[in-house]
Amino acid sequence: MGMDHLDLYLVHWPVKLKPRAFDAIPKEYHFEELDLKTTWLGMEKCLELGLCRSIGVSNFSSKKLDQLLEFASVPPAVNQVEMHPMWRQARLRRVCGDHKIHVSAYSPLGGPGNAWGSTLVVDSPIIQSIAHKHNATPAQVALQWGLSKGSSVIVKSFNQERMKENIGAVDLKLDDDDLMEIEKLEERKIMRGESLVNQTTSPYKTLEDLWDVHPVHCTNSSSHYLKQVIFQIRFRAATKRTPSNTTK
Repeated sequence: MGMDHLDLYLVHWPVKLKPRAFDAIPKEYHFEELDLKTTWLGMEKCLELGLCRSIGVSNFSSKKLDQLLEFASVPPAVNQVEMHPMWRQARLRRVCGDHKIHVSAYSPLGGPGNAWGSTLVVDSPIIQSIAHKHNATPAQVALQWGLSKGSSVIVKSFNQERMKENIGAVDLKLDDDDLMEIEKLEERKIMRGESLVNQTTSPYKTLEDLWDVHPVHCTNSSSHYLKQVIFQIRFRAATKRTPSNTTK
């Protein structure tokens, strides 16, 4: 990469894949047995050699963090995870706070534009109502919510107007009523990680194994998402049949 060091080096997932397993969706034969202790010792060695300034993890649950901390000489500086108003990570934030691990939120808007992402966050009536109240955008509300929890938010855009909009979230102030309304949102994990689950070679046989959550979080979320998809399909089909659309 033409650099003498990295500012931050992360273990991207709590899995191990074979060298040159570059497919976006790993094949079953790509998986190898994970030795987290050896992996983290290597991360600490990179830190010791000055190859990076900080080391951390990504997509680690509270349970997996506890397992790592049992043998880590240097705790992770960062845990980068999916976090937004519809996946609030309350327990994980508490655990990270207890160990002074910074939580960095990826997909703070729910990942719209990604193949696996969703617009459910920015389309939420609660988020839109709060945005209208403050003369802001739904994206700004979602981003400011993450900032209000002490997290950094990683938002991606190549559009200059959207970049300005995202920066504007810093100046937005959410009040207690806003935060209480956001707490009412049904939680739904959007980046589910199905590609890392299989019955033969992965250390995780179910999504619950991967995320260390009660099955209800994944099952109900999936049902809610399916209902949304069915509604959108029916709505689009219905609008296509209206005269106003056939003349356009």
